[in-house]
Amino acid sequence: MTLKDSGRPFRPGRAFQLITGLLLAVLALALAFGLTHRGSNPVVMGRYSIEYFVLLAALLVAIGCLAWILLRPKPATVTWAGNVYTVLASTLVAVAAAEIGLRVANPWGIEMFSTLPYHMQGMVDHPLLGYAHPKSVEYHLGTNRVSLNSLGHRGDEMPVRKPAGERRILILGDSVAFGWGVNQGEDFPARLETLLRDRNNVAWRVINGGVNGYNSEQEAIFFATEGIAYGPDIVILVYVSNDVDPVFDPKPVTWRRYPTWPSSLPELLNRARALSYLYQTTKLFQRMHQLEVDASSPPPSVTRHVRWPYSLRALRAIADLCRSRGISFLVAADGGSDVEFFVAMKQAGIDAIALGPAFEKIPSGRRYVSRVDPHPSAKAHLEFAELLLEELRNRGWLETKSVP
Repeated sequence: MTLKDSGRPFRPGRAFQLITGLLLAVLALALAFGLTHRGSNPVVMGRYSIEYFVLLAALLVAIGCLAWILLRPKPATVTWAGNVYTVLASTLVAVAAAEIGLRVANPWGIEMFSTLPYHMQGMVDHPLLGYAHPKSVEYHLGTNRVSLNSLGHRGDEMPVRKPAGERRILILGDSVAFGWGVNQGEDFPARLETLLRDRNNVAWRVINGGVNGYNSEQEAIFFATEGIAYGPDIVILVYVSNDVDPVFDPKPVTWRRYPTWPSSLPELLNRARALSYLYQTTKLFQRMHQLEVDASSPPPSVTRHVRWPYSLRALRAIADLCRSRGISFLVAADGGSDVEFFVAMKQAGIDAIALGPAFEKIPSGRRYVSRVDPHPSAKAHLEFAELLLEELRNRGWLETKSVP
């Protein structure tokens, strides 16, 4: 890339021309792909947003600079560009080495975030609920097996109509109830069923109706349109703080598109970021710092959320339907430090307990799936089952026919 002045027009070396031409082609393709971005309100960078305009402008400037270097090369410019290429190449090698190292070591369970989108790609559209689990499928959640029966629930096959002599408990909730991050049979509904069958001379079936991402409104709709048909004697709803969030629409989210090529440049960049162990590691340290900050002050009560009235209305709808059918209803709150939530449940006439005491029996390092995933561990699910068994027994719901 250094040349002698022979009076001829300056021409950089072939290696430099090849590298510059390759970069020019890649950036030109990226710009062309970026200009085809059709979504007016996608998850990452709206088509007409400032961020997206800056991205396209940066690509255009970079293409212009590379084209100028190729068409009007000068020794100083070529030397400067060569230095930039060296820095970029060194950075790329360092990042690649760090990425490979993290993938080999997989510290802190980073794998969970990089594989998460593929476990959710099977969600199917539902006219009332927005989406639902697929039916009759089996896949792996990291190293854990997940099996969904013909009704789309985690667990063994079961008839919709309750057989004579069988008693049923229906579990409502989201990923906590579903058992995100634990192996088949280690989720607390499965554990509770085993405990009931071992300790009670009654044919019990515990139905895991948890669906990843559901909020209170979806849980109420599911119960009224499907869950009630299973003839449950007891309904237990696991309530977590994000149950007040709006109904989750999976259609524009990247994990529904992962089996296909990204439909836009922002989505491509976001997908690459989400699948990067290095990026997830940096996010982990940010989350750990945030947890330290949050620990200094308790989070606000869920009852102060703007959508709490909708969540409360959904809980009341479930409670009313249970009461009308003679079904016992219990809300099990994930945690238990939200005093205002339990006050609201008491005022609404809804029986509620906290799952927090189950966590307290487990060493802090074994409570969650991993340091990057706050879902309850298999050990926590077992403690949940033990706690729920005791609560049901104390209420007399296991020995006699359930009463409202």
